[in-house]
Amino acid sequence: MNLIRFLIVLSVFIFLNVYLYMRGRQALPDRLTIQSIYTFVFLVFSLAVFLAIFLGDRLPSWLTLVFEYAGGYYMILFVYLFTAALFGDILRLSDHFFHIFPAWISNNYDQAKLWYFGISMFSIVIVSLIGFIRFANPGIVSLEVRPESGSKHAGDLTVVAASDLHLGNVIRRDRLANWVELINSQDPDIILLAGDIFDRSYRAVIEQKMDQELLKLKATYGVYAIPGNHDYYAGLDQVLDFLEKSGIKVLRDTAVIIDDRFVIIGRDDMTNKNRKSLGMLVDSLNHGLPKIVLDHQPGSLDESVRYGVDLHISGHTHNGQIFPFNRIVSRIYDLGYGYRKTGNTHFYVSSGLGLWGAPVRLGTKSEIVKIQLDSSAN
Repeated sequence: MNLIRFLIVLSVFIFLNVYLYMRGRQALPDRLTIQSIYTFVFLVFSLAVFLAIFLGDRLPSWLTLVFEYAGGYYMILFVYLFTAALFGDILRLSDHFFHIFPAWISNNYDQAKLWYFGISMFSIVIVSLIGFIRFANPGIVSLEVRPESGSKHAGDLTVVAASDLHLGNVIRRDRLANWVELINSQDPDIILLAGDIFDRSYRAVIEQKMDQELLKLKATYGVYAIPGNHDYYAGLDQVLDFLEKSGIKVLRDTAVIIDDRFVIIGRDDMTNKNRKSLGMLVDSLNHGLPKIVLDHQPGSLDESVRYGVDLHISGHTHNGQIFPFNRIVSRIYDLGYGYRKTGNTHFYVSSGLGLWGAPVRLGTKSEIVKIQLDSSAN
């Protein structure tokens, strides 16, 4: 079934790319040099993501980097390129039936197509720059949460949570260094990483010695993480070993009591079809302490309400990363992004620090979450 779905998606992608290629080619002058350059560039960008995925570990690092950037950029912005081509066809058909074009366009149609192509490409560049700025300057979301369970002896706790770092060829060591500095500047009592710490390439993280930056994360009670689906793609066993060596305690269907003050419950990713239920993890706990659940994908929120979790943190969705996918995410997930309280359970689904594909965010923003747990009122 998965193979059939993949073949269907691949067939649709190829069809849409053929359409996009033909519309771009028709807009350009019919000169061999221009058409050849356009065909070469289009093939590189449209095939790059597949070359990076299937051949990345066999290619030189610099070439894998080129393919990941080119392919990721193309995949992320494909929706805007396709929209521009489709809108052009709608205008053309409208003119065919209703003659909406002014005389200048009708009399200089080839030149008008070239202008439309140029304006579309320029708009893509501007949109990309805006999207990069929104990615490169992460915000800090501040929340105050009062757990219902526990007592005033649990005290106050400053939690700094981040998800979806996607470390690799696109998210590189210098950016990680900035993120580490940003997280440490919040003076956290504990740092929680809610999955997808790796993107896909284990080699890229190792070659850049990113463990040296992760070791700089500082919090009173340390750094805890859970795996995400991309950590599985990178090779979970080696990812877990790398994170442990980076001073990060990984929780897979595990609960730990921190200083007899609160409990961290780390769930394995839903990629593991045999992961334990939340009920199994909660049953063995001291129920008098506030409970914080980390679950990468926000697909089981009702369990946290059922088992009296005080704070549930997820990521995974990137809040869609670019418009209009942020709207789609909000329809797919019960909570695709942001804060909500259901019963006595506080939820936060983060848009993440990193992202997939190109370093572009439109309609969303990169973020870390600073949560002040105040148990003094209980």
